[in-house]
Amino acid sequence: MQQRKQSIDGFSSVRRGKSPGGLSDSQNQQIPDQFLKKNSVSSRRELGAPSDGELPRPQLGVPKNNFDKEAISQSLREVDNEDAPKKPRRFRINRKKVALFIVAILLIAGLYFGVKILLASSKLFNGNIFDLLGTGQTLKTDEYGRSNILVFGTSEDSAAHQDAGRNLTDSLMILSIDQEKKNAAMISVPRDLWVEYDEACVSGYEGKINVVYECGSDDGSNQAAGSEKLSNTISKYFGVDIQYYAQVNYTVVRDTVNAVGGVTVEIDSQDPRGVLDRNFDWACNYRCHYVKWPNGPARLDGDQALALARARNAAGGYGLSGGNFDREQYQQKIIVALKDKAASAGTLANPVAVTGIIDALGDNVRTNFSAGEVKTLVSLAGDIPSASIKRVSLVKQGEAVLTTGNMGGQSIVRPVEGVYDFNEVQEYVRDQLTFSSDSTGEQPSIEVYNGSDFSGLAGSKAAELKAAGFSDVSTNDTPTDASYGEYVWYDQSGGKKPKALEKLRQVLSRGPSGTVPPSVITSDADFVIILGNGAR
Repeated sequence: MQQRKQSIDGFSSVRRGKSPGGLSDSQNQQIPDQFLKKNSVSSRRELGAPSDGELPRPQLGVPKNNFDKEAISQSLREVDNEDAPKKPRRFRINRKKVALFIVAILLIAGLYFGVKILLASSKLFNGNIFDLLGTGQTLKTDEYGRSNILVFGTSEDSAAHQDAGRNLTDSLMILSIDQEKKNAAMISVPRDLWVEYDEACVSGYEGKINVVYECGSDDGSNQAAGSEKLSNTISKYFGVDIQYYAQVNYTVVRDTVNAVGGVTVEIDSQDPRGVLDRNFDWACNYRCHYVKWPNGPARLDGDQALALARARNAAGGYGLSGGNFDREQYQQKIIVALKDKAASAGTLANPVAVTGIIDALGDNVRTNFSAGEVKTLVSLAGDIPSASIKRVSLVKQGEAVLTTGNMGGQSIVRPVEGVYDFNEVQEYVRDQLTFSSDSTGEQPSIEVYNGSDFSGLAGSKAAELKAAGFSDVSTNDTPTDASYGEYVWYDQSGGKKPKALEKLRQVLSRGPSGTVPPSVITSDADFVIILGNGAR
């Protein structure tokens, strides 16, 4: 018997049969089933074996020895082109999908800002938040048509004041607005002003005005009651009917200034070096003077603005010889600068800045404004130019109605006429809130100095200026100097009040001698006029 040879893959080798008809039955049985089809004509045809007994042959798809040259050429071309860079497909923008994407983003952004405003409004103002979508609500006014707002600051958010002093109102300001005539005035109230409390407080029945809120609010536990008591006290002593209040803290100053990208404030110290307050050097680990700027414009971030608003040379320095009074003036400047920056088109178009402002106000301001009144107030902020905001000082040289004093060993501020005599204070405040006679719309302040040997000249010139339409005109004296001639005058505003400058040029028949008056003159007025002997 013939032995079957074993193939290398484990299958038996198949030997071709002698019969020309194909494989024998015994050989077919030796092939694994998966390699076989049924022994039928159709299945053999599928394997390429004809039914007429011919041997199977390779099926190449073309007749033997008859090559398709075109097909071969095409195949070669395809091989050659395999590595060739393919032509990029043109990117077609589906405008409909893009539009839907943009709408979705806007809806998300609108929802985000809506939630932010809603959350902030629940903390910030009274009434219905949807009143912001209306036309605004007319502000309450006093008998003179002015809306008066008490803005006061506390430091409950300061780590240094957690044990004591957190509810003392060290910053007090009256903001008076005429919504019809589009003008405003700011009057700072000294924190050391001595007043009566009308009830027993921690310091007794009388003391400094910065204790009133703490007393009325039961050390901050009743914010509304404390705000109302403080508003009533201010109304009583200053003769101003307060309709609204806004309580702020340190954080709102810092965060709102940072939200608008910083503010620029003019440093105008009487010291030629500018200002320096060493009380805040700890902020830079005593490696610098944190509050130090030369005279001129100073660019401030939030922390720097807060430091300047608190600076009063308490720990040494220069340029703030007025102490709290100088601090109050810089607080007013910071508020005006912040108002201008916040109302600018660039800030309002910046969603990051708007969000920052909303966060700062919502978390750090308490007020009795309704939402509709806030909308009116915001509109007025954009309508009232900075030139129409009068910054009033109650200790202005030559017309001061307040002075410093001592009470029981404490340094205090009191009326010039007496500790509890506020009649002159009230008259002065009412006069400063009268804007009707100013014809330039810029509310310039003018101080006339008598530098001659003759009395009464400054008063006469002041009367002349008031008749010409200038309302804020004061008088003062200075040593005689022959260099004054008839008179000289100076534009201390630096051209910031062009209408008033041009009108003064016409009234005085000559231009200003410069922007900085002689060193013997210390005035914060926009324009300074010095009369000499030639003016008689």
